[in-house]
Amino acid sequence: MTVDLAIFYKFLLLFLRASFLVFFVPVIGSRNVPAMAKAGLALFLAYMGMSYPVSVAFPKGPTELVLVVLRELLFGVVVGMTARFVFDGIQLGGQYIGYMMGMAVVNIMNPQEETAVPLISYFENIVAVLVFLAIRGHLWFMSAYFDSLKVFPLGVLSLGVKWSVFVVRLLKTIFVIAIKVNAPIFAVLFLIQIAMAIVARVIPQMNIFMVGFPIQIFIGLILLMFSLKGMTFLFGREFLFMKRNLYEVIKLMGG
Repeated sequence: MTVDLAIFYKFLLLFLRASFLVFFVPVIGSRNVPAMAKAGLALFLAYMGMSYPVSVAFPKGPTELVLVVLRELLFGVVVGMTARFVFDGIQLGGQYIGYMMGMAVVNIMNPQEETAVPLISYFENIVAVLVFLAIRGHLWFMSAYFDSLKVFPLGVLSLGVKWSVFVVRLLKTIFVIAIKVNAPIFAVLFLIQIAMAIVARVIPQMNIFMVGFPIQIFIGLILLMFSLKGMTFLFGREFLFMKRNLYEVIKLMGG
């Protein structure tokens, strides 16, 4: 039994690119998804990528081989972070609301990150994941994988000056999304805190802390319930922007 080394090397690089992509993107690459399932998906993507006419050159030494692996790793990290910034912005917005509602100490374990997050952040993250799956956003990562094979060959990346500008713009979106999604709730809770400060100043005998915290939590939950429909709409729109950023980052990698 003979094995064509060129075909085997091509499959190995395809598997590396697919593996790094699957393990770094959100939802699919979350820690509560079994590793065997992610490995099987990476093998399937690599097998499907064999039909693409991708040119592959053998490395001239161990150093070049390490660089090839690092380039494929960079592709998975960049694509994963481009998508994860949206979920990070949603989680950050939930933290803002949780702090203003007085629920900063109420934390729950997030199964995707295996970290303790505020309760409101966990709730909004669940809603975001459901919206993401409903619009078939998980299929965008597979589409990005196959499109990357058309834009730039395996083991080759081109990072120019536009790359730094793009990264800064992505980092800015985290804070923009955090404020945009929860702006109405944030504004109302801020006005309630101002009103309670005025009441505490006018009537110092009243224990404003005992009265204010239940009011903030109650009004915050009511606002969160009524803003759920608009929140899902904003989530879907931000995910569509994320899809556009995925294709933009692939074009930047291809030069």
